[in-house]
Amino acid sequence: MELSIEDIAAALGLPASKIDRWIRQGHIPLIRSGPLCRFEPEALRKWAAQNHLSLCLEGGPPSDCRPLAAETLVSALTRGGIYHGIDGASVPEILAAITARLTFIPAAHKEELLQRLLERENLTSTGIGKGVAIPHPRDPSGRLVEAPHIAACFLRTPVDFRAVDDRPVTVLFVMLCPTVKAHLHLLSRLSYGLRNAEFVAFLKSAPSAAALLEAVAAVEGQLDPTPGER
Repeated sequence: MELSIEDIAAALGLPASKIDRWIRQGHIPLIRSGPLCRFEPEALRKWAAQNHLSLCLEGGPPSDCRPLAAETLVSALTRGGIYHGIDGASVPEILAAITARLTFIPAAHKEELLQRLLERENLTSTGIGKGVAIPHPRDPSGRLVEAPHIAACFLRTPVDFRAVDDRPVTVLFVMLCPTVKAHLHLLSRLSYGLRNAEFVAFLKSAPSAAALLEAVAAVEGQLDPTPGER
């Protein structure tokens, strides 16, 4: 099969410059042939799966096409839920309490999720500063969730998360996404909101679910539309 770099970049949802660099570095199973690139579709699908990337090739199986159409923080928070009064005196206790409360994770998978969250936290703190942490597994959670979920969790008392600014954490956004692409997409939107001092102050009030979703929708309204919203 032959496609241009631009077409392949669109199929992967990545910049053409990155595809070009990967070809030159030999990191992607593509062979340049003039303005086009030759490749075996199955080999590219396997490579994309190994690298946790979505791939949408014309005529490919439905599993190739998993766009982030209209995926927003509001939709992910609606799936994940808002949880108040989380108790715990340490990071492991907090993560255990949150995992136990999550309604969208089957009981049989909660221990696996907790261990993956703890492994990520041991690697480096997910406390990003301003009293906020964004716990998430080190790798995509396709086995645990089929669509992005974000759980907003408000602690009863502040807990030391070894955050970058040494401030204790009171608000957590637990992110579970089936792909790296979805994780980065939603993380960029959440990070935009957390740069807003008024929004962060609002979070410290432990708002109701309705109030939080309304505030998040207002923040996202300041961003460019996601694919599918145009």
